[in-house]
Amino acid sequence: MDRLKTAVALLVALLPVMVVAETEEQPISPLQYFVGVKGGVSKIGNSNRVVQNGGEKLETKSSDFEGFAGMDLGIYTPGGRSRVYYSFEQHRSESKYSNTLDFETIANMHLLSADYLFRQQSSLNPFVGLHFGYASVEPELGSSGQFDESGLVFGLQAGISWTVLDTFGLEFGVRHSLLPSDIKSGTSVENNGNSVTVESQQKGVTSLYAGASYRF
Repeated sequence: MDRLKTAVALLVALLPVMVVAETEEQPISPLQYFVGVKGGVSKIGNSNRVVQNGGEKLETKSSDFEGFAGMDLGIYTPGGRSRVYYSFEQHRSESKYSNTLDFETIANMHLLSADYLFRQQSSLNPFVGLHFGYASVEPELGSSGQFDESGLVFGLQAGISWTVLDTFGLEFGVRHSLLPSDIKSGTSVENNGNSVTVESQQKGVTSLYAGASYRF
């Protein structure tokens, strides 16, 4: 019985030392702010139709992928397990109809994102996350026909983050956002001078990007 009491007492006495040793082996990093820039290619998924005078609707052809740019501002939680950040991104897409009408669609997106980072003790951290926010999508049909499709957006992102230095990192990722899907219409003029109506319905934005960030 005395031996059992002695063993328990030693274990209790050693617990603080074991906790300190574990803490020293795996220190928890403090909360960090960060600012970053990103760029890559993106595709705005949409359905644009030209309504001819007889009422016939013809689909336009949209570009596959265009370049885009953006910026991030946010925080890493203590331990680097997750991060929360605001992003601004601008995406573009060009639509053409029978070589007689072409116009550009611009999507400005304001997003709030949250990511979970795996393998916190490594310099390479895979991550997955969610985002939501507000988007303003403008098909530029000319001064008389431009209209705005605005509303809430949400989506997913995933990638890998590389901590190059304590204050500098790189990352590569993919993101998909669902855009407001209401059908909007406006008028435009073909190259031959004929006036037409254009109907536009947005679906989503898919992007592949690379980014760099500074932590402080």
